Amino acid sequence: MRKALIILTALLVSSTGFYTMAQEQQQRSNTAATSDAEPQKSTIDKLVDEAKARGEIVVKACLENCGDQTGDEVKVGRALELPKPDYPPIARAAHATGQVLVQVIIDVDGTVIAAAAVGGHPLLQAASVQAARNARFAVTKVNDQPVKVTGVITYNFIYQ
Repeated sequence: MRKALIILTALLVSSTGFYTMAQEQQQRSNTAATSDAEPQKSTIDKLVDEAKARGEIVVKACLENCGDQTGDEVKVGRALELPKPDYPPIARAAHATGQVLVQVIIDVDGTVIAAAAVGGHPLLQAASVQAARNARFAVTKVNDQPVKVTGVITYNFIYQ
């Protein structure tokens, strides 16, 4: 009787183990299927989509050090004010360095209406976003009509 109880207990433990492994495998499959789905859009991308849905023209453009961006129909505005971000004291203390990418939407009058960090050290992102919000650009035109522009501003932080 005792031998049968030990065997039964062993079978229950092993079958529970197989059940748990099957559950974990299912969860991994579900996670993989979720990550293969369309990535979630950023706030900036959602704002661009909303503007396009209202019938507004939104142009993607290079915003800094771009060379000649003037085409036959598109006249891209240049940066009039591109303030440098402050180096946050906590980032300096942590010796945080590198590039921070900030995606912006520029309104028809050249002011930044939205900014969001899309890459870079987390301790440097808030200062970069704040600097980007204070930037100003010349008006970008398509067929002589002012349009909104989306692009990326890159800020470089070097610890000294």
